[in-house]
Amino acid sequence: MTMLAKEAQNVQNPALGAVIIWRFCCAYVGSHPTGDPAPLPLLFLPLPIVLHHATAEFLRRTFPSSGLRAFASKFGDSKVSKQDLLLQIQERSLRWRTLSLQSIELAAAGGLIHLTELGNAVPLPRPKARGMPDEVKQMMSDAEKLGAWCGQLTLHEIITTLKVRL
Repeated sequence: MTMLAKEAQNVQNPALGAVIIWRFCCAYVGSHPTGDPAPLPLLFLPLPIVLHHATAEFLRRTFPSSGLRAFASKFGDSKVSKQDLLLQIQERSLRWRTLSLQSIELAAAGGLIHLTELGNAVPLPRPKARGMPDEVKQMMSDAEKLGAWCGQLTLHEIITTLKVRL
């Protein structure tokens, strides 16, 4: 197996995806005005954003207080002109649908989230994990930032801002 293939396999695995989705859900609930849990369709967005290097770089360069709209507008900045990266989130979410679904299932089976009958993902409390690699900690932080931004907006505002269909 080539080094690149091994790295892709290490990053694109359901266990890592489950943790990213869990942190997204935790931050979503924490920032939602009424504390509502994340709707299930939104759980297909964190992995295509957080696990994609170029998109994650924009995420990291956006202040937590700036919000989702500021994040999305950075792609169209005339100095950067990477609007195609924003538009690719939709395509990646479709390609990574299986990975996202496996990650959601693992998160539910592992007691990280509870899927309600109404189609929401309620994050469950877990103790702090120790000894995680810095890269995983960064991805968790990225997922939390994205979840907090999404929790402040309606589903319509999120899909319009990110130019995706759920």
